[in-house]
Amino acid sequence: MDLAVEFTRIVPASGSLTVCRQQFWLGTHRAGLTVTLRADAGTVELLAAGVRIKKVPSRLTPQHLRQLIAEGGTRIQPTTTPAHPGAGAAVEVERTVNASGLVSLGGRQYPVGSPFAGRRLTVRLEGAVLHLSDGRTLLRALPNPLTGEATARLRDARPAGPAPQPATEPVQVQRRVSSRGWIAVAGQRIGVGIGHAAATVTVEAADATFRITRAGQVIAEVARTTTKPIARFKVRKPQR
Repeated sequence: MDLAVEFTRIVPASGSLTVCRQQFWLGTHRAGLTVTLRADAGTVELLAAGVRIKKVPSRLTPQHLRQLIAEGGTRIQPTTTPAHPGAGAAVEVERTVNASGLVSLGGRQYPVGSPFAGRRLTVRLEGAVLHLSDGRTLLRALPNPLTGEATARLRDARPAGPAPQPATEPVQVQRRVSSRGWIAVAGQRIGVGIGHAAATVTVEAADATFRITRAGQVIAEVARTTTKPIARFKVRKPQR
């Protein structure tokens, strides 16, 4: 039986509203606003004061919809009937990356990267390409290891929505400064000074530069000389 639910949520300060692991970007200017969501297995419509803000493909499963109804949402008539993805069609699935950086697809494990270990991500399979995203931002593009028929048979697969887009803002990572005043990002060593030893700093990684800040203050900005991808985002104990 088709399910659909209407419920309300308050937009958080970040401007990114999350419902059952699906994220909806509404902007920081809408922080504190109460929005109404009308969701089924095909689409999610977001409205404010009766005016539609956006309508996006749904990543909510029947289990999610039943959960939202049980939590006080109002059951409504579905607006769409989700198409069953066929061979050759772009599809998406939600998967949790295991501790070894692998995801399960079609009964087999495939590597997507250890930096994503433990994260619940969206896997989009289209033709020869696998896109890994957080639901909105493209994190990595890899060769698709599945055939078209195997892709169509994937558990919990749904017709793919719009393709994820690369991040438009610099990637931010954290590092703990070594006892000698150094950090390393994407294989590039950067000196920030022994006065910052053992401190945790934030690194904004743009195409051409690394900007290092501590407590909101810029302490160094250097040219980026490495083309390696960033493989670690969190701090760890400094090497001595």
